[in-house]
Amino acid sequence: MSYDIIYNKQFVRLRKTGEVIPMLLSGPSNCFEIGQGGRNGRRSRDWTSMRYYNRRGKLSEKPDILVKNLEADLRKLIRRHHKEDKAKPSDILKRFGWYASLAVNGGSCSDTSWGQWSGVFVNGIKSAMTVEELDKLGVNLRFTAYGNEPDNKPAQVAVRTEREYFSELSKWRDWQLAHPDKMFSVSFLPMDTDSVLRHLMVVRRKHSIPREKVQQNHYFILTDGSSALVRYTSRGYRYSHSETSYSAKHFKSEKDAETYRLQLVAKGRHKADIWQVKRIDQPASF
Repeated sequence: MSYDIIYNKQFVRLRKTGEVIPMLLSGPSNCFEIGQGGRNGRRSRDWTSMRYYNRRGKLSEKPDILVKNLEADLRKLIRRHHKEDKAKPSDILKRFGWYASLAVNGGSCSDTSWGQWSGVFVNGIKSAMTVEELDKLGVNLRFTAYGNEPDNKPAQVAVRTEREYFSELSKWRDWQLAHPDKMFSVSFLPMDTDSVLRHLMVVRRKHSIPREKVQQNHYFILTDGSSALVRYTSRGYRYSHSETSYSAKHFKSEKDAETYRLQLVAKGRHKADIWQVKRIDQPASF
């Protein structure tokens, strides 16, 4: 069974209406890009406003209404699964992704809580940028049709201003009225998703607070006696063959390592009980 994965977000703020366009970088778990030699590459993904939020054909919504609609969706989900599966509301909140078939930020469905999902929108609203601000970063909106052989669709153009956005929106709505069986959405240019992220990271780095590194002559790891934990994935965990490997997950203090170990056990992660905290007497920075 496939599910949807949300990799990133960048909402667009419309000054004229006070609304936002929820743009999400997302894709299905069972579709892959073509890699080298014809093998499967990474999971496919694209920027779109349609997949997760489009009520009655609207591409944008006022922030307070957007949040209220999400909460209404949650209540419907709780009622349905409480009735069908006898699921407790607390479990649905904790494992929201499992019941909604989605995962946020590369985690698994069962690890995606309601707070993580709603946080995508709450934080997306706070960091929303105008069409003009995005254009300065080299990122533009574009309207695109989807479905089988769209008829006489408007030309796709790079939308650089809010005025152009509403002008193009009017053209595409007129086209859809003439072709009721056709649909359209908004996505980002460049079409390469990594290029868009690189452009967006320019402004995100400007707003980040530089953190002073702490140097110390030791660190802590989680070990099974011969190898060290690198990280957990949706399919299990990765480890290094050496306890002193640079790729091993490092912890600043014994308390941090033990807290993380207990979290793995509490979540029932694969073979979580094999890990033990160990001090490594080598220089490290945090």
